[in-house]
Amino acid sequence: MEYLSSTPGQRLEGYRAYARAADSFSGVAWKAPSAHRFENTVANDAPSREPTVGEVMKAVPAWLVVAGGAVAAALMGAMLGGALHI
Repeated sequence: MEYLSSTPGQRLEGYRAYARAADSFSGVAWKAPSAHRFENTVANDAPSREPTVGEVMKAVPAWLVVAGGAVAAALMGAMLGGALHI
């Protein structure tokens, strides 16, 4: 059976990464990195306030409403023209 030996650089890197003994790269001393999956918010914590529809509509510039209406009218005209062509 062949044993894997680690170089001094690997030992130092393993010590820095896992804060373990000098042979941190050997199979026995390996430790999986900790998973940070726990969300520490309270279950009944109030969510942040969502903007109302009125607030969102006030934030839309007027030129965007006009341009959106023009695009919708052009699409409806193209569909009507295609339907009448058939």
